[in-house]
Amino acid sequence: MCGRYTLTNPDPKPIALRFGLPGSSFEFDERPRFNIAPTDSVLAVRQLGGGDGGESVPPHRDLGSLRWGLLPGLWAMKGQRPLINARAETVATQPAFSESFELRRCLIPADGFYEWRRDPDGKQPIFISRPDRELFAFAGIWAELERRDEETIYSCTLITCEPNSLLAPIHNRMPVILDPDSEPTWIDPDADPSTLLSLLRPAPEDLLTTLEVADAVNNVREDGPHLLERPMKLF
Repeated sequence: MCGRYTLTNPDPKPIALRFGLPGSSFEFDERPRFNIAPTDSVLAVRQLGGGDGGESVPPHRDLGSLRWGLLPGLWAMKGQRPLINARAETVATQPAFSESFELRRCLIPADGFYEWRRDPDGKQPIFISRPDRELFAFAGIWAELERRDEETIYSCTLITCEPNSLLAPIHNRMPVILDPDSEPTWIDPDADPSTLLSLLRPAPEDLLTTLEVADAVNNVREDGPHLLERPMKLF
């Protein structure tokens, strides 16, 4: 699973350039995030308009905030916990995810994520990113939950797949990192389901690098560049 990630440079300009967003279409005030956790508000790129927003709204890309942890309607009504990950192998068929997979897919900007490797002395947190720390996009899906006399909740989940050979010694799952050329297809409302499923594969090993980091990241209240410091080794 993927339970923490980073967006350390949330400047709107590079995000707009990277994801093909018109600069005037959004405003947000975001601080650097080094420990994004479930239930946090996260940035997501969606394709809205047309069939989704009504015929009077032309199709367009939108950058907005979603709550991490999917709350599909019936699931939320049953009091179940938010779903922070969906498996690529079953996202199109599981009732909790299938409607969102069909109708509401999104890109979730990030520049790194964490996994925990089981070592003889305990769990070692590992930071995974591109070597250049540049932005990439997780494959996500989102849901809209309308509550009577309360604010509508817009939520999302990250899709995971089998790990590549770099991540396999660390964890048995990894988040789907989309190839930039595949990102428009992922949020295309008319994309064929079989094509979409073919995009949900492990990232190439040479796209990513790993770094052992200190245990401070284990605390969701901790945030800041100190989380990417190497752990002190006692000999």
